[in-house]
Parts: sequence; structure tokens; C-alpha cells
Amino acid sequence: MKALWLAALLASSAGAAQAASEWLTFGYDAQRSGWNKAENTLTPQNVGRLTLLWNAKLTTAPRDVALSTLTAPLVAQGVVTAQGNKDLVFTIGIDDTLFAIDADSGKTVWQKTFPNAAKPQRPATTNCSNTEQATPVIDRAADVIYFTMSDGKLRGVSLGTGEEKLTPMPLVAPFSRNWSLNLIDNVIYTTSGRGCGGDAAQPIEAGAVSAMDISDPAHPRLSRFYTGRGRPAGPWGRGGPVAGPKGVYVQTADGAKDPAGGIFGNAVIAVTPKAYGVADSFTPKSWTVLNEKDLDLGSGSPAIFPFKERTLLVTSSKEGVVYLLDTASLGGREHNTPLYQSPRLGNDAESYWGQGVFGQISTTVTAAGERLVYVPMWGPPGKDGYKFPASNGAAPHGSVMALKVVDDGGRIALAPAWISRDLTVPDNIAVANGVVYAVQTGEQTKQHFQNLEEHGQPKPGEKPETIEALSKFRSTPLTSMMLVAMDAATGKELYSSGKINDWVHFSQPAVAAGKVFLVSHDARVYAFGLKR
Repeated sequence: MKALWLAALLASSAGAAQAASEWLTFGYDAQRSGWNKAENTLTPQNVGRLTLLWNAKLTTAPRDVALSTLTAPLVAQGVVTAQGNKDLVFTIGIDDTLFAIDADSGKTVWQKTFPNAAKPQRPATTNCSNTEQATPVIDRAADVIYFTMSDGKLRGVSLGTGEEKLTPMPLVAPFSRNWSLNLIDNVIYTTSGRGCGGDAAQPIEAGAVSAMDISDPAHPRLSRFYTGRGRPAGPWGRGGPVAGPKGVYVQTADGAKDPAGGIFGNAVIAVTPKAYGVADSFTPKSWTVLNEKDLDLGSGSPAIFPFKERTLLVTSSKEGVVYLLDTASLGGREHNTPLYQSPRLGNDAESYWGQGVFGQISTTVTAAGERLVYVPMWGPPGKDGYKFPASNGAAPHGSVMALKVVDDGGRIALAPAWISRDLTVPDNIAVANGVVYAVQTGEQTKQHFQNLEEHGQPKPGEKPETIEALSKFRSTPLTSMMLVAMDAATGKELYSSGKINDWVHFSQPAVAAGKVFLVSHDARVYAFGLKR
């Protein structure tokens, strides 16, 4: 199927061509491009005049054990509220509270908490915090925001009032580690993995893609596809399910390779609509090495876009290699041959933490018609990776790498375009109107604070790591957050916020309504824009 499928899909998804400059789902659209095509207030010429308009401290109390206090922000314009029509910013706190915030003033228009009376079966850890982390999704046609809370139920409420519009139904196990929701053809999708979650009624959550048909809001219907058994092979890319020609696309963590047995470790999988089965899959030839060294594909998340007569999928992982796949045939006859595979662009150390790609690759088309993809790379560039024609100095802690998609006589490939300055572990990229927005998260990426080579086992005489001590260590940042804006085509730095006295984990800026919105670990929402 050619790229024409996109037009039909966009007409029926959360990314439906908005006249307004909104940000309705993680990655902007159902394909997780990260590219707001409707934003036209901020430009390469004026973005250098960005200023902090407001920052709002929400009522959610941060906890060391929960690295993501707030979900990534979403933005809807012209919402009818009791105070009149407003542009609203939405986020969910770890205390199961949904916030609707005035995008112009930072004041909370309404908030609603959904108490969870269930008790988790295991103590919270930084890997399984027993708190909500999935970014919601907004349906502007219905003026409803859909979301899950720590009880695992799917809910839908009015954008303007918080009034319930959907019969709450279990979508995932309570306390799951589920990821960003997507809305496609009246079906809500999410992924879950890592064996987190569960209570007395449902003791464990296996890796799965879950789908809830909401065509009839009074009687939602659930279906589910399991990517593995128990903890291994679970999908945990923060973009959640991504819309593509054959259904939704996800990628999975370490685990066995046994498609006939229903186990898809270290794979990119096309799951059929409503999560009824597998349409296609790709497992890299290096999958055994990925398993041995914990370099799983699960840390990355696909983005899908049209290019010439194809619909392509771009992704990466801790391994630091970028893959281009053809969604018509993800890995060829043997399901292991990509359309293109880059050299190792980072993580020469083959570390399972702090290097490589932990996030979503974004994409845009420049004014010159070039298709670029943007890779948020943690750690230094690979010594045998690309030689970038435009560089901005050494980048030992992380960078944004811009790669051009090229067609060399029918051979699709990637070519280096530019690399940003040093950014301490950048998060998912947002693109709008010729500008790339990146956030230096500043977060501590080490997963243990003692004797890291032995996965945190204490040396003789050392005290063992407790959950409390490790959580405190993980929630003490390496440096401060920072927002940086760069020219999408050249990488020229156009704006830097300087240090923001905070940090953030697994998030993404939203560029909409002429502003840039960020969230932070200490439960603040930040709005940057142009002074009137």
C-alpha cells in the first residue's frame, strides 16, 4: 500500500488535519512524527525572542521513586469552558489527577482526581513505580480526552469540564507500566510491558498491545495481543502504538525469538487493527547480541512517514543503530533485513544505560523539500558513525543528530545532515515551522549507584542499595533542564533558555498555539512564547 493511506488515516485519527495549532497526542499525530504542520506563529526568524511566559506548580507531590511526575503535555485550542473559550494544556499527575490548564495564564481551569482503592502486589521501584505515566490522547471531533489512571481503566472526559463521556473499562492491569495512548478509527491503543502492575485480581501484566473500541461509548469493547509471556519481550517505547498501513507498530524489549510460539523479543511488530494478531515483523540479525548485552529495541519507538512511493518506518534503540524499514515488508522474507541500517551512531561502550537512543525519532520536510529525521542520542557520538558536515562542537553527554533520507537510484538510505551541541541526554524532539525544539533533560541515567559493572551488587563492606536510596540517587539530576531551538534544515542554534532549575524523564515538548510547553519532575508546567 502506498503513502496514500495517510490521507484516509488522518481524517479519522487524533492527528486529523487540525485548522488550529494543537498537539493532541504524543508525537503530535498518530504516526508520531513530532511535527506540528499547523504551527505558524513561531518561525526561525522570531524564535530567538522566546521568553518564559509562566510556570505553574501543580498540586501533585513528586516522589523520588516515580521518575515521571507528569505526563507529556497536550494542547487543545478554543475549548468551551465555564470561563469562556480557552486554549488548554492537559497533563496527568502521579496522584491520578488530570489537569486542564489555561495556556495563556498557567492557571488551572479544572482538575479531577480518580482515586484507586486497589493495592499493588509489589513495592514501587523506579522501574515499576505503580503510578500513571501514559500520555493521554484527545479527540477534537468529540471534544473528549481519553486516558488511563493507575487502576488501569480507560476513561474519557469532556475537555471543557471534566464530565465523564465514556463508561470506564479496564484497559490494562492496575499499576501497569503502560505507554502513550493512540486513537485510530474509534479505537484507543496502548502498550504495556516489563511485568509491572497487577493486584490481587490480576497478578501480572505481560507484554501486550491493548485496544478498546469506543464506537459505542456506553459499551466499549476490549481486545489484546500479547508480544510475549510475562516480563520478557514487552513493548515499552514511550510513543506507544504508532499508526501505519497494516495497523499499529510497536517494538519490544529483550526476549526470545519464537514467532510461532507468540514471543517477539527485540522486534518491530505490525499488529493488526484492534490488536487481533500480527501482520508483519522485523527482528535484527544482531538480536542475540542485543539480548546478551541488554541493548533492546524497547528503548526506542517507531515513527512512520511517506517518502516517494513508500511508507517508511524509522527507529533506533540502546544499540545506537538507526533502522529504516519499509512498512510494506518490514524485514523481507526472513523478517530480518532492513531497508537501510546505519553504522553505530552512539553507544560504542555498548552500555545498557545512559547511551544510545531512549526515545522517539521525529521527522519533517524542510522548505527545500528534504526529508529529515532527528535522533535524540544519549552519550557521545560513535567513533565509526557519520561524519556530520555541520557540527556544533564536542557532544560527550548527548546530542540531536539530523539525518537526511535519500534515494540513490532506488536505494533508500540515510545521510548525515547536522549534529547539535552537547546536550545532557536530550529527550524526544518536536518540530514546527522550520524549527527543531530539544530539551536537555539533565537526568541521572545510571541505574545503580554502586559498582555499576556488576549491576549494583555492593562491594565488600558497602551497604546494599535500598529502594529508598536508589530512588533518591535516580532523582538527583546531573544538571538542569534546558530548552534549545535550532534551524530544522541547518542545525543553527536559534534560542536557548539557559538553565531551568529542574529536570524531566521520558517526556516531550509540545509546540502549539504559538508556544512551547514543557513539564518537569517537580510537577511544574512551563510555557515559552513571544511577548505581546
